[in-house]
Amino acid sequence: MVRRLLPLALLVTLAVGGCTYGEKAAITPDQEQARVQFLEDHGDFDDHELARLCPGLYPRDFLTNEDDYPREKKDHRNPPVTQADRDQARAAGCDVPSPPK
Repeated sequence: MVRRLLPLALLVTLAVGGCTYGEKAAITPDQEQARVQFLEDHGDFDDHELARLCPGLYPRDFLTNEDDYPREKKDHRNPPVTQADRDQARAAGCDVPSPPK
C-alpha cells in the first residue's frame, strides 16, 4: 500500500513544493521542461536526496520537518552526485521555487 501511495505523495509534494509566502516564482518554460527531465533522469534518488540537489521542487521545510516529511529508512539510497547532476539542477532552476499551480 505504501508503494502505491508514494507516487501520489511525490506528485502532491511537487505541487505543494512551489508554495511560497505570497511570492510567485518565475521559472521559464525551458526550466520547467528541464525539471521534468531532471526528475526522469534521477529516478534512483529518493525525495530527500532530490530535495538536497533541487530544493526548488519541495517545500522550504522539507528537509528539516521530519514530522510532516519523514524519511523512510528503506528509501535511503545515497547515489553519488556528480558535477553533471549539479549542472542539470542549475539548468532546471532548482534554486527557484516552482510557481503555484
